[in-house]
Amino acid sequence: IYDHFGEEGLKDGAPAEFCTDGAWTPKYAYHGNPEQTFREFFGGDNPFADFLTIESPLQLCGLHPEVVKVQDSPIERDIFLSLDDLYLGCIKKIQLSRMVINEDGQSSEIQEKILTVEVKHGWKEGTRIIFPKEGDQGLNRVPADIVFTVRQKSHPLFVRRNNDLIYKTQISLMMALTGFSVNVPTLDGRLLNIPVNDIVHP
Repeated sequence: IYDHFGEEGLKDGAPAEFCTDGAWTPKYAYHGNPEQTFREFFGGDNPFADFLTIESPLQLCGLHPEVVKVQDSPIERDIFLSLDDLYLGCIKKIQLSRMVINEDGQSSEIQEKILTVEVKHGWKEGTRIIFPKEGDQGLNRVPADIVFTVRQKSHPLFVRRNNDLIYKTQISLMMALTGFSVNVPTLDGRLLNIPVNDIVHP
């Protein structure tokens, strides 16, 4: 319209004689309202409404906080072993009672369990044996570790000093001055004859 009739044609519309069956039917007149122009051309106030319409709320994944399970403090117990156990090695079985969650995931019950400790030869006082997550089970928590610490029992013949065994025996003054030999039993059942030729001092 502007190209044919100029600004007046855009504001007042095309002359009537040009509004027959043709390009400007019916008569068009510019109303000066850009929002109305959008509505007439696009059928609504927003030409992008079809692209922005969301029928259901967006579902954002991963925003629900997860329950952080905290592990219970370790359960520590002593295990008393003889010098023979530590020298030769052995198997110790320890029975314990613990709370266990049932298959329904809600109820619990007390069950008995046997823990097997494989004692290695040469273990020392203070050696720690850890059974991970063998403590009581509970909702929203991680079972505690069960920790056993080796305690050495006293021995009637020997005293252990690191990896050495100290054997004590009584001797007479004559034996201390002139020399002697002593029979020493061992932990593996042998009998050693140890000669002592030097003078023994207190």
